[in-house]
Amino acid sequence: MDPKNIIEVEAKWRVLSQASATAVSAPRVIATRWHAGSERTLEFAAETTAECHVVKIVLRTMNIRLSVSGRTVHDGVTTAGTVHVTEPAVPVRCLFRGPYDVLHLHVPHTLIAECAHDTPGHYARALHSEAVPRTEIAIDWLGRALLEADEIGGSLGQTYADCISMAIVSRLLVWTGHVATSERSRGSRLSQWRLKRAIDYVEARLNEPVSLADIASSAGLTRMHFAAQFRAATGLRPHEYLLRRRIERAQEMLVGTGMSLVDVALSVGFQTQSHFTSVFKRYAGQPPRAWRESRGGPIGRTSDHPLDKREGIAAGWVVVRK
Repeated sequence: MDPKNIIEVEAKWRVLSQASATAVSAPRVIATRWHAGSERTLEFAAETTAECHVVKIVLRTMNIRLSVSGRTVHDGVTTAGTVHVTEPAVPVRCLFRGPYDVLHLHVPHTLIAECAHDTPGHYARALHSEAVPRTEIAIDWLGRALLEADEIGGSLGQTYADCISMAIVSRLLVWTGHVATSERSRGSRLSQWRLKRAIDYVEARLNEPVSLADIASSAGLTRMHFAAQFRAATGLRPHEYLLRRRIERAQEMLVGTGMSLVDVALSVGFQTQSHFTSVFKRYAGQPPRAWRESRGGPIGRTSDHPLDKREGIAAGWVVVRK
């Protein structure tokens, strides 16, 4: 591991380096990242330290089985933006079925106490595994912003990381104070088998127009019931999930192939490059060309496809079929 990295890359799942473990007594969040593009199924086990809570922020859609203290808390697809908190001195085990990308925030008790002291309702005791919202879009955005700390670098990058980490912890403390009420108001969630059918349907059709009715039908529900239950299960509207997966697939193509931006846009279901660029920037923080260059991706070849001159459906989402 590069000791200059502000976001430490985990050599072992959830295990801090010796230097970071020594510094954990200070009131500062330590951020680590566990990611790989392997298609293999891998299982890992760890135990949170007695001094910290661990906040997990999922950065990409993945398939896992997560167990805490021997109890399975999730088994199946988990979407980007999912948040889970593990309490101190708790054994955790996770089976990764394919690629994964997770941000772990190691939050000392002293920091939680400081944050909670002036928070209405004193939510410090609410940082429990079962009390954290399953998906929180704002925390997803903050987690992705935190990854930019290494690009800033130096003392400014560390200050930036500290501020973003504090924002995440504060957001969690406030949210967990209201989660019981919000969970009751969400209604029923999509069952795991229906969720899997819907996600499999989307995954197989990222390159073509998809309608809400089509996805709902794949899960055996009406559009109205499906949309509400899908959001309750994932924290995302079906349209938001579809766009997120298209952008994630586009990112894989941008760094793994020499395809032009036009061809990438077409391959993930967009019918205008301008719409692809605007959606990509919204989710990734940069336009696709700049994002590819910043990650050393291959320079895309030019394309003869006049994508921007075509007239058609901008979003590639809801299609009225004649």
